[in-house]
Amino acid sequence: MVTMTQYARLNTGTHDDVNQAVMDITVVENDLDGGGDASPVAWADITGKPTVIAAGADAAAARTAIGAGTSSLTIGTAAATAAAGNHSHTATAITATAVGGGTATNVQAILAELAARIATLEAP
Repeated sequence: MVTMTQYARLNTGTHDDVNQAVMDITVVENDLDGGGDASPVAWADITGKPTVIAAGADAAAARTAIGAGTSSLTIGTAAATAAAGNHSHTATAITATAVGGGTATNVQAILAELAARIATLEAP
């Protein structure tokens, strides 16, 4: 009869020695061939399983099974769209809040203000 310990050792690959591993494999093989009196494996005893199992004949059915539906994400350049992975933004196009008493409101201008302050501080 296969024990949960034998299944667990085989599942995790943790054995004290090679002989124990061979014995576990032999017992499990005999059990699979109908030679043992195996009890069902409980879901909680299975390690390394994904958190969510989505059943379905295809990807769309699996998404429906877990309530994922489909995405309405649109790639574009407007505020309501996602940027493409190969996009680039210039530093002048990225708005930001002025810092440290400065008045600049885009990244490039803020960097210029900070550079000017540093130059003033470093001047003899």
